[in-house]
Amino acid sequence: GTIVKARDKLYHPECFMCDDCGLNLKQRGYFFIEEQLYCETHAKERVKPPEGYDVVAVYPNAKVELV
Repeated sequence: GTIVKARDKLYHPECFMCDDCGLNLKQRGYFFIEEQLYCETHAKERVKPPEGYDVVAVYPNAKVELV
């Protein structure tokens, strides 16, 4: 059958979901934090940037301009 591979782990498509809200992450951005899988919303809740900075998701093939 179909499988999803992320960070050398294999998932059934229906099991590839955010550990917090259960959102299926197939065809979406996903984030690993301490070996757990999260959607962008819940990943941002777990990451605390330094004072004065924001968390920004950068996706593969995105054009990023550093200023």
